[in-house]
Amino acid sequence: MKKILLQTNRLVSIGDSHLQNLKWSVWNDRIRIDTDRMVIFNTSSRNAILAECEELKQPHLLERNIARQLFELGFLVTGHINEKAEWEKLFAQGKKDLSYLDLTILLTNNCQMCCVYCFEGTKMKNNMQKATMNHIIDFLKTQVGTCKKLRVTWFGGEPLLVYYRLKELSLALMEFCNSHQIEYKADITTNGFALNEARCHEMVSQLQVKRYIITIDGLAATHDVRRPLKNGESSFSTIWHNMELLVDTGAWVTIRMTIDKNNAEEIPKLLDFIAKSKLCGRVGLSFCRTIDYNYTPGTISHTLYTEAEFAEVEWRLIQHAHSLGLWQYRFPHAAPLGGCLREGDIVIGAGGEIYKCLDTVGNRQWAMGHLAGQSVFKPLWYTRWQLWTPLQSDSCKDCVLVPLCNGGCPHNALFADKKHGTETCCPDWKSNYQRQIISLIKEQDDKETL
Repeated sequence: MKKILLQTNRLVSIGDSHLQNLKWSVWNDRIRIDTDRMVIFNTSSRNAILAECEELKQPHLLERNIARQLFELGFLVTGHINEKAEWEKLFAQGKKDLSYLDLTILLTNNCQMCCVYCFEGTKMKNNMQKATMNHIIDFLKTQVGTCKKLRVTWFGGEPLLVYYRLKELSLALMEFCNSHQIEYKADITTNGFALNEARCHEMVSQLQVKRYIITIDGLAATHDVRRPLKNGESSFSTIWHNMELLVDTGAWVTIRMTIDKNNAEEIPKLLDFIAKSKLCGRVGLSFCRTIDYNYTPGTISHTLYTEAEFAEVEWRLIQHAHSLGLWQYRFPHAAPLGGCLREGDIVIGAGGEIYKCLDTVGNRQWAMGHLAGQSVFKPLWYTRWQLWTPLQSDSCKDCVLVPLCNGGCPHNALFADKKHGTETCCPDWKSNYQRQIISLIKEQDDKETL
């Protein structure tokens, strides 16, 4: 091996007598760098090495010390093991694991903006009431002794429109978690317009909302056309100022860019603007394709990229952001075992309805319960949802990425009638992760400037 690139987990050692009964792991993703070198990325152990192609022999031909190290890193496994069956057992256990609760809480369906691609449609515009807040606490009481970690994502509509409820519920959740030795973490998806200096300080220091996902779709002229306020006024300058307040307060902001043919050419200019601002090096970036959801206006359908088209757009933007010091090439992260099939992965509507997918909120067909009385409807689709495994899918059963993505979106895999802008269940990062790894090696190992 030339070097270990990523070491996340290390297995127990193996005795000499077993070294002759090894095979390459089915979860090894082999990424060729050039004619002589290859990255092997094991998506189960999340370890990665850079090797000379000629070194990748049959396991029994490897030197003992090399074979032992490759086994300890997960690249080699014992010959009798069925890795896919073993992973499927872990996946099933992950679906049942309630020690980690991930709640997406919609505080309101209202919003003060009128985005041209809004997927909320004409859903009922209600705010979360005190009774629903109490039901959330009641639900958590049923998990005492099981739950060890609670993550809350505040969502809407625009959650800051009911800031009083966000504050009240945050304090109640933190008090509950503190009383029961539960780790608490919170983030928020917001348009950022209703922030101010006092709220930034209060949210970060007192309410423990440390991460903010805020959408900016270009420089001011472009952003304000795509994401205007309902009264027609601009939003860019206020949101930008509020992002500066957040980073000064110690928050981490991810700037999300929703991209289609109407603003793709503007995004490099936005990146240049970020690189010259006080946000440089203090924010993350997320390049997102504008999606045709169930409620997305049909008037924008001609502006949307296909997945293949967007992969090329995204890669150019990643390279540009990297050249500005705004993006680091990286290996993909792993989702929790079970993915969004986990029983502890829950979306709570403003009225207390329980969903499994954020994109289905407001469509009662996809509700699977209500917090009032802790009732669960268990509709027929939910039974299919619970039983699904990616290794049943033709597109997933031979894919080495399954331990990372858990099969991606099970709703897309199972239900054709939920429009999601795509016919695949694959994660967004799949399109360009190998390009990032190749670029990472050429930059670090070959000292090439990319």
